[in-house]
Amino acid sequence: MLSVGRTMTRCRQSVRRLMSPLASASIGFVYPPSCPLCSREVEGARFCDECRDCLKPDITGECPRCGAPVGKFANLDGGCGQCRRESYAFDRVLRLGVYSDEMRLACLRAKSAGGSSLARSLARTLVQEKRSILEECTIDHALPVPEHWTRRLLHPHYAAETLSREMAEQLGIRWDRRTLLKVRRTRKQATSPTAQRRQQQQGSFAVRRGAELKGKTVLLVDDVLTTGSTASAAARTLKQAGAKRVIVAVIAVSPLRQ
Repeated sequence: MLSVGRTMTRCRQSVRRLMSPLASASIGFVYPPSCPLCSREVEGARFCDECRDCLKPDITGECPRCGAPVGKFANLDGGCGQCRRESYAFDRVLRLGVYSDEMRLACLRAKSAGGSSLARSLARTLVQEKRSILEECTIDHALPVPEHWTRRLLHPHYAAETLSREMAEQLGIRWDRRTLLKVRRTRKQATSPTAQRRQQQQGSFAVRRGAELKGKTVLLVDDVLTTGSTASAAARTLKQAGAKRVIVAVIAVSPLRQ
């Protein structure tokens, strides 16, 4: 009976493997793949050329420390004019674009209840654009910037988790949403004055007991970086727990932080 059961299990697995590509092809025939931003029909799960061009910033340069758009000949020793005086705990920022126009629309839609597909596409595009840098960083773990559990009850889809999970899968690295925790509920950063944002995040993060971070390089993922206060507070907590480096990856950065 045991051998018969194993044989039946193997048969079912074989049928699933055979039917899976057929099912995918059938779905693709009935529902052709479309651009996750404008819904225009495209080949494969990607942005159409027009949307891809719109998501790319016009500014040719970016600050490696904070991701801010900079001019071609900007002096970036110690950062740019927006971050040189900031004491960020993270080591650098990688971003796809600037939070304005179509990119702003994409970020807002990726946050919405039905935005998981768009968020995954944005994450894949970010990895494609920054793959060489990401691989040079030799990243060990990808973590989302966490949200307090009381907010998660109202928002089951959390963009930072979707983005970080997709980036981890694309890079072939470990993903864990429970290593870094938001232990104190704070006001939404977007509604807080700039001067308060740095203060209200202090002591709001913690690392789960037993997490192995000593000597590790962590990719900390969020959707938008505005002042950098939240990412810096989270990075500081990770480094206090033993992380060697913290690389922040976001879809967009605010063009002006003052």
